[in-house]
Amino acid sequence: MEEAAYYIRLATPADAARIRQEVRYTLANPEGRGQRKRFEDAIGRGEVLVLERYDAKERALSVQGFVEWHQRLDGMVTIKDAGSVGEGLNVGIVRRLVRELLSLLNPTGVQVKVRADQTAWNELFQGIPGFQIEGQEYTRPHWRNVWSWSPERARAQAKPASAGRRGRRGRR
Repeated sequence: MEEAAYYIRLATPADAARIRQEVRYTLANPEGRGQRKRFEDAIGRGEVLVLERYDAKERALSVQGFVEWHQRLDGMVTIKDAGSVGEGLNVGIVRRLVRELLSLLNPTGVQVKVRADQTAWNELFQGIPGFQIEGQEYTRPHWRNVWSWSPERARAQAKPASAGRRGRRGRR
């Protein structure tokens, strides 16, 4: 079976309503309660990426996930929210969006705060090279893990994996 094509692009004002309607469970709203968040300001600043997938039956693109961030003048990025369509987190979609964000912005560092009791979200960031927990903070009524990413850590964690792959190919 052929995998559907996907596209990652900056969100447009028309995407704000689609994100609010179709993406229920997000980093900022892990319980899936009604979203009252407005994305228009972040979209206007160019700080929201969306992943669209082509649906052959509908012959149209549909938003499958998003990531919202803020970048400071010094190059530091704060991931504010992210999410995917469906009855829970689609790790593959959000991970792909975060990787695209890192590639697109080439930040000096990234920080994201994740509720400590949200295992899937914590595992998502743990699985991306360069992210590690810097500490915890308490914001009523939850503890949050403070994850940070640095390009140096990402390069250091990626080198052993790529060196191991090359070594196995040579033995065949």
